[in-house]
Amino acid sequence: MHGDFTRWTHRPENGYRSVLLQQGRILLDADWNEQTEITRTHDEIRTRDIVGRAGCAAVPSGPGPFEIVDATGAPPGGKAWADLTLGAGRYYVDGIVVSAEADPARPAGLGPSLATQPFAKLTEPGVGRYAAYLDVWTRQVDAEEEPSLRESALGGPDTTTRAQTVWQVRLVGITDDKTCSDLAARDPLERTVPLMVASLEVAPDDADPCEISETGGYRLLENQLYRVQIHQPASGDDPATFLWSRENGSVVFGLVGITAVTDEPTQAVLDLDRVGRDEALSIGSGSVLELTSSSRELSGLPGMLATAGAPVGTSVPVTWLTGAVELADLGPNPIVRRWEGGPTTVGTRPKTLEGGVQVAFPEAADARTGDYWLIPARTVRLGYGLDTPAGTLDWPVDDDGDPEARPPAGPAHHTAPLGILRRRTDDTWIRESDCRTVFPALTELVSLDLLGGDGQEAMPGEALPQPVRVCVRNGGLPVAGARVAFKASDDGTLADDGATFSGEPYTTATDDEGVALAHWRLAPNGPSTQTLTVHRLDDHDHRLAPDVVVTGRLSVAEQVAWTAPCSGFADTRTVQDALAQLALTRSLDLLGGDGQHVSQAGAVLPRPVRVALTSPCGPVGGAGVDARAGDGLVAPGGTADDPPTALPPGADHEVSTSTGDDGVAEFWWQPVFDARGSAVLDIGAEGAPTALRVTAQLAVAERRTRGLHVVAASFSDGRTAFLNDDVVAAQDLARGLQITLDERVVQDSVRGKPVVRVVLDLPWPIESDGTQWAPIPVGTRSVELAAEWNADDDRIFWRPAGPTAGWLLQQLWQVLDHFNQQEVTGRFEIDGWAIVSAKDPRLHLNGHAATVVFNGRTMLVLPTDDEIPGGVFRQWFRLRRERPQPAEVEVPDVLGIRLDEAQDRLRSVGLGSMPIFEPSVTAAEGSVERQFPAAGAQVAKETGVILTVSSGFVDG
Repeated sequence: MHGDFTRWTHRPENGYRSVLLQQGRILLDADWNEQTEITRTHDEIRTRDIVGRAGCAAVPSGPGPFEIVDATGAPPGGKAWADLTLGAGRYYVDGIVVSAEADPARPAGLGPSLATQPFAKLTEPGVGRYAAYLDVWTRQVDAEEEPSLRESALGGPDTTTRAQTVWQVRLVGITDDKTCSDLAARDPLERTVPLMVASLEVAPDDADPCEISETGGYRLLENQLYRVQIHQPASGDDPATFLWSRENGSVVFGLVGITAVTDEPTQAVLDLDRVGRDEALSIGSGSVLELTSSSRELSGLPGMLATAGAPVGTSVPVTWLTGAVELADLGPNPIVRRWEGGPTTVGTRPKTLEGGVQVAFPEAADARTGDYWLIPARTVRLGYGLDTPAGTLDWPVDDDGDPEARPPAGPAHHTAPLGILRRRTDDTWIRESDCRTVFPALTELVSLDLLGGDGQEAMPGEALPQPVRVCVRNGGLPVAGARVAFKASDDGTLADDGATFSGEPYTTATDDEGVALAHWRLAPNGPSTQTLTVHRLDDHDHRLAPDVVVTGRLSVAEQVAWTAPCSGFADTRTVQDALAQLALTRSLDLLGGDGQHVSQAGAVLPRPVRVALTSPCGPVGGAGVDARAGDGLVAPGGTADDPPTALPPGADHEVSTSTGDDGVAEFWWQPVFDARGSAVLDIGAEGAPTALRVTAQLAVAERRTRGLHVVAASFSDGRTAFLNDDVVAAQDLARGLQITLDERVVQDSVRGKPVVRVVLDLPWPIESDGTQWAPIPVGTRSVELAAEWNADDDRIFWRPAGPTAGWLLQQLWQVLDHFNQQEVTGRFEIDGWAIVSAKDPRLHLNGHAATVVFNGRTMLVLPTDDEIPGGVFRQWFRLRRERPQPAEVEVPDVLGIRLDEAQDRLRSVGLGSMPIFEPSVTAAEGSVERQFPAAGAQVAKETGVILTVSSGFVDG
C-alpha cells in the first residue's frame, strides 16, 4: 500500500478483536486502518473455515463461476484461444471473494474470456498442457488512478484511498502425469520467501554529545514510514535491486506527457498534472523517479527509472536510468512516483538509507518485483522518564533484542486451481479437467437417506417383515411434508399400511421427523433378488435425484427344484433336495478376452475370448456354449500363442461349441465395428441363467479416420484447383465444379437430394426491392443457384442449370456494373451428414477441414478430418467477371521427400509452402506425408502448397 500512512500496525498474531477509541485522545490513521484490517482478517478466516481453501457455490444449470468453457458455455473441445471463457459468478480463495461479472455481449452465465479478463490480458501460450489457476491479491487504488475518489467540493486534494481485490487467471505448463489433486496440493507461486532486517547504525565512540546521534538511534527530526521495495528481481548473475522512500512511496503525480530532448537520447522533460503540496512532498533535483502505470503493476512489471533535475512548475527535466520511454509504452493511467534512493543492489551486508536506518537481506534469491517492507521510524525527544534524546524503529526484535528477519509485508498472493487445459498441434484448445471445488448453498443441503428395510427376505406372496423407511433432511434437520415416491421392480406391489397393496408407484409425504415409509411385497414369479427405488419429488411431482435403491429377496427354500444330486453325498431326501438346487445353479464366468483393441478394422482380436461354466459341484464339461458376434465373425477353439490373421472360410457370425472337461470354451473373434468404433460378442451356455457380453474397441488412431473425406476440389476440367478464399471467374464457375472423395459414395444419397449447393451473396436491395428501402445496396441476401448435381464412384459434380450459366456470364454483371461493384462473395457447400459410403452405409462424409492462413489467404487443409463426423464441407470464394490471369504452374510431387528438398522443388516452379507438423505411424521424421493441392493440379504462382510433415514415429 503506497498511501501516506504513519505506520501499519495490524498483526494477526496479536489476536486483537477491535480498536477502541478513548475520549479526548487523538485518532490516527493507523488506528482506523488497523480496525479495517481486523475486520477483513476475521471475515476471511471465517469464510475459509466455512468454504475451505477455495470453492464456489453450485449452480443448477449452465457454466459455474470461473468454470473454463467455450463461447457457448460448453466444456472446450477443440476451440480457438479466443473462445475460452470464464463462467460468471463468485469464487472464494483463502476466504477472499472475487467476482467475474457477466458479459452482456455473451450468452447468459458467461463472463470475460481468458484473453480479455479485466485486470490483465493473457497471451496465448504454445502447444502443451497447462494448469489454469486463479491468482488473487490486494492492491491500492488512489486518486491518480481513479479521479472520482477526490471530493470536488474540497477543491482537489486527495483524501482516502481504496484497497482493491485483484484476480487474474494464469497458465503454468505441467507434465502429462499431473492431475487436479496435484495442483491443489502445491501453490504454483510457491517460492523461498525473501527476508529483510531493518536496524539502526551503531554510534561511534567519539560522537558529539551535543547531537541527537550520540545514542546511535534514528537521527532525523521527522517521524517517517520508510518503504523498501524490490524493483528488479535477480536475473542470472545480476542480483536483485531495491528502491526506498521515506514517505511510503506515496508522493505520486499524474504523467501528462514526455518530451524528448533533441540530440540527447538520455534526457527528456516530463509534464506532470500538478506540483507538490509542499517542498517535502514535491520532486526535487536528484529525486529518483519511477514511471509506471496500473497495467504494468498488475502485470508484475517494474517501472522505468530516471533521475530528476530542477523542476520548473509542472515540467521536470530527467536523465534516464533504464532507457528512454514514450508515454504510449506505459499504458493507461501513467504516473510518476518519487523515491528517495535506489536502485540499490540487494545483499546480506547492511545498506544505509538515511538518518541511521539501514537494511540487509539475509535471504532474497526469490525476491519479486513489488515485494515491499515497511519501517516506521520515530523521533523521541527528551520527556518524562528520558534523560537522552534517541530515535527508534518500530521493528520487531527477538528474545535477545536483535532485529528479526521479516518476510515482505505484501503483496500476498492467493491461488486456487481452476482446470487443466491443453493446446493441441492444430492450435485448438481442450479442457481435460475442471479442478474447481463446488459446494451447495445451505438451503440446498437436502438429502434422502435410508433408515432401514434393505436386504430383507420373504416367502413368495408375502410382504417383507419390515417397511422400507427413508428420511429427508436439510443438513441435520428433518424436513416435514417432503414428497417421496416408492417404485417396485418386477411387478412388486406397495402399500402404506401393510394391508392394501398396489402395483402403482406409491407417493407419500414425510412426517414431522422427516420420515416416510412403504410396505413392499415382492413379485412371487420375479427374480430371486428385486429392487425398490425411492426418490424425492418437487411441488410439481418432478423427480429430484439421486435415488435410494434397496433390495429384497425371495426365500431360497421356495426355489428348490428336483434333480439328481452331485455324486458322493448321503442318500437322504434333505441333502438331495439341497444339492439338487446347487447342481442346477450354473454360473458362466469370463476368463479373459474382454475389452481388447485392434489397430485396424477386419483384424482378429489378439487373444481368444475364454469362458468357464461351473456349478457348486465343480466345472461343467460337455455343455453347449453359443457365441453371437452381430455383423462380425466368430469361430470356436483358440490357442493364445498362435492367433490367426483372419478366420477361416465357413466362419459365421454365430457359432456353438462345447466346454472341455475343465468347463472352459474358447472363441476367436473378428469383430465389425460400429460408427463409434465399438463391437460386442454375446455368449450363453446351457443352464446358465445369465449370458455374458464382451466388448472390443477399434484403436483411437483408426477411429479418427472412419468416414468419407474430401481429398480435392477442382473445376470441371479436373485439373485446375478450386481453392478456398480464391478469386473465381464467372466462366469457370459456369462450367461446373468437381469434388473428389477418398471412397465411393452411394449415388442415390446425392442425386436428386438437396445436399450440394452454391450460394451467392447478392447486393440488397436492388431494383424494385429498393422502393420501400434504401435506393442503394446496404447489405446482401443469400441466393442458391439453380443447378444439377450427381455422384459417380468417388466424385461429386455440380453444374449450374442452363439459364443460370447464362445469367452468371451476362445479367449478373449488368446489375453489378450499375453499382460499380466488381465481385460478390460465394460459398460452396456439401451436407456431409446426408452422403454415405458405398462400402459401409454407416459412414458419412466428414466435411470439417482445418485451416491455415498463408500469404493473407485462408486455405483449407485437405483431406478433411473427423473432428465433426458428418459435418458440412464449405468453401468460400470471390466471384468476378474475369479472374486475373497470373501465370499458372503444375504442382510437383513432393511426397516422401524431406521438407527442405520439397520446399526447394516448390520454389523452383514459383510456389511457396506452409509446413504442418504432426506425428506419424509410417513416415520418417522430417519427411512430407501429405500435400495439398495434390501433385498435377494447376495453380497460380502466388498460391502456396500445404505440406503435412512427420514430426516422428508414434506407436500405432
